[in-house]
Parts: sequence; C-alpha cells; structure tokens
Amino acid sequence: MNRPLVPLVALLLLLGACGQAGPDARGIGGDTGTAEEPMHETHCYLQVTHGAPEVRDTGLVAGPGDSLFIRMDVLGELVNGVYKWLPLEMDAVTGTFTGTLENGVVTALYTYSSEGETAKQEILFKLAEGGLRIGNGELVQDQGVWLFKDKGQAEYGDAIPEVPCN
Repeated sequence: MNRPLVPLVALLLLLGACGQAGPDARGIGGDTGTAEEPMHETHCYLQVTHGAPEVRDTGLVAGPGDSLFIRMDVLGELVNGVYKWLPLEMDAVTGTFTGTLENGVVTALYTYSSEGETAKQEILFKLAEGGLRIGNGELVQDQGVWLFKDKGQAEYGDAIPEVPCN
C-alpha cells in the first residue's frame, strides 16, 4: 500500500467506528437497539357556551357567550400548553401551563393574567373519552401559588370536546 494512503485509510476506519455500540459510561454494555423517542402529540379543546337567543335581521340566533380553549403539547410524560378562558361578562383569563402526565391525569402549574394581575395556580386535567375534564377543588395558597388542598378529592367537570388544532 502506498504510504500516503495509510493515514487516509486509518482515518476512514476511525470515522466509521464513530457512533457504533460499545460499553456505556456505566460499563453496562452497548445499546444494540434503537432508543425510542417519546411521541410528541398536540391536542386542542374548545368549549363555547352560547347566551340567550337574540333576534337579528336574519332571524333568531344564539347570543354571544363564554369560550374556553386549551392547547396541550405532550412529549412523553411532559406537558405544556395554553389555557384561555374568555367569558362574555368578565375579564379574560389567559396563560400557559407546564407539568406532567401520569395515569391519564395532567398536573401542571398554570401562570395566567387576569385584570392586569399575574398569578400561579396548580391545575388538573383528566384525559377522558370525548374530551378533557378540568379538575376543581379547594385551593390553598402556598408561597404565592394556589395549590389543591387535596388532589385526591378533586372533582372533574364535563368533558371539553377535542377539536382540530389550527
């Protein structure tokens, strides 16, 4: 073999060995399988409550009402998203949440704004057939964050229908 080719062949062999399975840092042995990445899913939920019917030029139509929108991004057990409650009569409550998913229940910290104030509150969502159910229960304040006094006693409301995310 020609002398200038020896370093080139050695370099190619070295580069070819990169990324191959071998003992890991704990000395347990190489991973011969492929690690599965957690699946990323996005879900959106929308509930619109119509007010009393109104008479308009086109006839009788449903009156304006409240709306609730939740967008949830799930990556394995990690969850984050947007939660907006837009009531007709009062100020909107909008914010973001981040938390975990375990046994079909999301436990998250919701940071939101309403009436010019920012607050933090623990929230619970239960993934259910037909949509998402929001947990309700007694809250206590701890270091400026509203937390469920007893998450096991939380009651879940009616399912908010899942809708396509846009």
